[in-house]
Amino acid sequence: MAKDKDYQRLIHTDRWLKLRRDKLTTTPLCERCQQQGIVTPATEVHHVTPVEDGLSLAEKRSLMYDPHNLRALCHDCHVQTHVELGRCGRAATKRRNEAQVAAVVEKFFG
Repeated sequence: MAKDKDYQRLIHTDRWLKLRRDKLTTTPLCERCQQQGIVTPATEVHHVTPVEDGLSLAEKRSLMYDPHNLRALCHDCHVQTHVELGRCGRAATKRRNEAQVAAVVEKFFG
């Protein structure tokens, strides 16, 4: 689970809950399983571009609520997607934090 404080606030908003519900209603099957010819109910919604990649709260909001940035997945596919992206565990969190600091330094100090 993401530890970014902005993400934690955004993921608990009524706006996100409605968007999540709408995504699972319009895409009730796991998109990743379907690509493999398997029919599995989607139970989770994945952000293709992680919300935490946003440098500002406005960028994070944009990523959070962009319906084109979402995939409907089953739990197993959601976990596997994060593992493949290297977004699980302490090492991944450390890498993500270092990359975010570097991006802020580049953006504001060139």
